[in-house]
Amino acid sequence: MSQALRKALSDELLRRHGYRTMEAKIKPVHIANALMRVEHQCVGRMTVLQQLFIATHRKHTTEERVTATQTMIAAQKERWGALGQVNDIRTSALLTKVLPLIRTLLGADGAAFGTSPDMSSFSSPTALTVTGDPSDDGAGGFVHRLWGERGSDRLDILNLLAELTDPNKDAAKMDDLSALLAPLVDSTRERKVASGTASEDLATGYSPVEKDLRLAATLLAAYERKLNPNPIATLQRIVLLAGLSVFMHAATRPRERGGLERRFLLLDASGEHFSPVAQASTRCVAQLIKDASEYLGLVINDLLERALPDWHRDPLAAVNALLESHGQAPIDGRQRIARRIKESITDEDDDEGVRREVCDELLREVEGNQRRGLDGYLRMLGIRSGFLYPVQKNPNKRLNPSDRTLEVLVMSTIDVGAPPVEYRDFLEYLADRWSIVVGGRPSDADLLSGGGANVPARALRDNSERFLDRLESLGLAKRLADTVAVVGLLETAHA
Repeated sequence: MSQALRKALSDELLRRHGYRTMEAKIKPVHIANALMRVEHQCVGRMTVLQQLFIATHRKHTTEERVTATQTMIAAQKERWGALGQVNDIRTSALLTKVLPLIRTLLGADGAAFGTSPDMSSFSSPTALTVTGDPSDDGAGGFVHRLWGERGSDRLDILNLLAELTDPNKDAAKMDDLSALLAPLVDSTRERKVASGTASEDLATGYSPVEKDLRLAATLLAAYERKLNPNPIATLQRIVLLAGLSVFMHAATRPRERGGLERRFLLLDASGEHFSPVAQASTRCVAQLIKDASEYLGLVINDLLERALPDWHRDPLAAVNALLESHGQAPIDGRQRIARRIKESITDEDDDEGVRREVCDELLREVEGNQRRGLDGYLRMLGIRSGFLYPVQKNPNKRLNPSDRTLEVLVMSTIDVGAPPVEYRDFLEYLADRWSIVVGGRPSDADLLSGGGANVPARALRDNSERFLDRLESLGLAKRLADTVAVVGLLETAHA
């Protein structure tokens, strides 16, 4: 029963938003793989990579690994050159050093290895190694639609992505990693893929949040065009922005679709695990996660109401109507979940109370002990995008971006075509675009206290100063005379 309800809820989220959020397995590399697949409408032919998987995995016997290596050499003698011209493959540099190194490169930066190459998402800067891995659950297609697909509202960031990852790029123009990986793919084959489900969220124009995310993509693309850095660094930032965009979109569904309050996140620059700022940042993230769970309860209510109007009068009948609409067997009053539904309702509950209690009980049934819902999705994507911290299995997360993520946040907030902005103005833009505060604005204390996170004014001021220090150390800000600081693309900005 829990699986059927889970599928019904997952299908509804896909219909509404264009991506599923009921699995906490999402990684930016999944989004990148799907984004490139949709953009280039192709996947790589994985015959050689399949042999690489066998040759470099310890679960295979030595004989199996040697055979796989010999198969690779026989198929591409000219590509392996002297590396393949050895008498003993077992001790060759190809088997013991080169192939393991290539696998390590494919697995860098959070790659996801599946049971086969086709079910993997690699850390690769070329669409030659794009696979059919569906683990993004629609997130890559959603980003492609958000950024304009191939229509008149297509953003330059997609053009930049297409240029960087072009599978037909001349070898002389490839970056070093693409040139190394190219021989591992026989060729590409066409894979016609739609940009994603025509979700309600993008069917009738862009919402305020979606407009902000599109502007962020426009600003980051301008930064990359102007900086013209290492192409791999550019691609990494594009992928990070894609992950952050999915995180922010999912995190704001409770507000845009559920009518809940807008939440702000406090960026912790205190450098102390138990400082008032760190604790307040943790509370902000916890509130965001709580809202996500509450939103799923609202979605369950909508599903039950669609199955049986006035469902609160007979919750069990509504649950069975929902199950039967998805081709599942109904439950009877003797089953555990049926008993829990009945026990959750008291005589004191009004109609709204019945709805809330039943939806909460069904949500617990669907998510189980692992919190496999929107809340778990946000927590995992936030960690893997370098947005939330700590990365360990600690449920209490706070906003403490990695250096690379912070650079993306900054450069998707300001216009590098204009002069650097004053720090105080940048803080306003950061709050508007990403709902992030650092304590440098007079209104920050009130915003935070409204969400139950009270921080002493002195602690907030100190946090803002430390944040500015960090921006300056990254070459993204500079202190000037008269206590003025500016943020922007400065001479010391790095690639």
